[in-house]
Amino acid sequence: MAVSQIVVKILLVCSIFCMPALVLGKKEEKMLTLYVHESRVPPNPTLITVVTATGNLSQIGFGSIQVFSNVLKDGPSNDSTVIGVEPGFVTIGKQNIFVSYTFTISGPEGNGTLAVQGQFALNVWPREMAVVGGTGIFRYANGYDISEIVDDTNPANYVTIHKIYLKFL
Repeated sequence: MAVSQIVVKILLVCSIFCMPALVLGKKEEKMLTLYVHESRVPPNPTLITVVTATGNLSQIGFGSIQVFSNVLKDGPSNDSTVIGVEPGFVTIGKQNIFVSYTFTISGPEGNGTLAVQGQFALNVWPREMAVVGGTGIFRYANGYDISEIVDDTNPANYVTIHKIYLKFL
């Protein structure tokens, strides 16, 4: 009986000292580069305003809500390969914008989603948003998304680059 108590105590002490190494172990890291192609004009817009504010603040869009389902590509040009979609919504405040979107990605490595959300000041670039989770090949991912304008000269093909830095549990 005394031997079994000693073995249990040794196992307990070992588990206490080994647990931090398991919990604090190095997380797998990954960086993705995605290009979001948005069209703001008919016949095939990918962003539309669903609620429009009225009153003297409506000139800046305060109170407006927009929804989008943009196209994800592997490059900035129109003929780049489509790799997914980016559905989401935007709420416009007096000085800030709140955005929530999901990168839905399909590829040879597998399929998955990344949920991104946050707020930023109007007309400030680059923008940083929080990656709050993922599914599929991105399960247990979190991190951040840095986006910048690539081309805003053509409202039919407004392009932003997203550099997404991920850590996996």
